[in-house]
Amino acid sequence: MQRGDTLNIMRPPVQAYAIAVLVLILGTGLSGCVTPSQPETSTETPLASCNEIMPGRVAQNVFGKSAEVVQLHESEADAVDPLVDSMVNDGIACGGIIDDVAFLDGAVLIGQLAMDEDQWAVTQSEFAADGHEAVDEIVEGWVYVSKPGGDPTIGSGFAWRDGVLYYVLNPFVLGLLPPFASEFTEGAPLA
Repeated sequence: MQRGDTLNIMRPPVQAYAIAVLVLILGTGLSGCVTPSQPETSTETPLASCNEIMPGRVAQNVFGKSAEVVQLHESEADAVDPLVDSMVNDGIACGGIIDDVAFLDGAVLIGQLAMDEDQWAVTQSEFAADGHEAVDEIVEGWVYVSKPGGDPTIGSGFAWRDGVLYYVLNPFVLGLLPPFASEFTEGAPLA
């Protein structure tokens, strides 16, 4: 090389592409060999927000035009079951408001708690020990926890679907919830 000559350090395009592909292949292959520093922890079933589980229009159709269903952050004074309090503290519990005033004394209308199948089996055993057997008269596996009289259309209870335990103040509310709506339209258990 003589003085004034320039050094051409540019690689031909084919060689540059080949190097980029090689780096990409090696990078992808090596990333599969490295243990991630943060293990994946998101295995719980996502719970629906109160607006997702009972959208404003549904709440208004059921409870009146100024009604809305909102998430509760305080436990009920006289919860029918400790699981309802767990829904307020560890899950999502929804109550109703009409004209900015809570109705039913802040009672949980709909509650959700992430619960796998094994936990559900234990919970069913606890219900049975307390005298609350699962029945299929409302939806499959419905468990009454407060059933005044023999009327299947009133009383609160629980039902489990796909990793979520649901509580409803009245079994008719299950027909409005997406995980149970098809059971009501197909079998119409309360018709």
